[in-house]
Amino acid sequence: MITPEAWHIYIVDLEPRVGTKPGKQRPCICIQPTELSLAGLKSSVVLPLTTNTFPEETFPIRVKIPKKTCGLEKESEALIDQILAWDHNLFKKDLGLIPEGLKQKIKLAIRDFLDL
Repeated sequence: MITPEAWHIYIVDLEPRVGTKPGKQRPCICIQPTELSLAGLKSSVVLPLTTNTFPEETFPIRVKIPKKTCGLEKESEALIDQILAWDHNLFKKDLGLIPEGLKQKIKLAIRDFLDL
């Protein structure tokens, strides 16, 4: 079983798809502090990614993730409005740590989206 680390992209099994929730195995960014996973929490909070991108800026609902970030084959977007808590057993593969600048942009988007 993977112990998810904050700000890493993972392939996560999001099946079954229900309503507007993304389904299938897809990249997700873990946004939960690593310490909570290490303390025994069995799920982590993630932002699913999509390659169904918009040409215009949709911040803070979506944040662009450049192609090749952590090995991604296509430009993607983090779905800020689809924050999920997902069981660690469904984390399949660690793709790596995102760059610091992208981490800060996602943090700002989450704060703006949640009006914090």
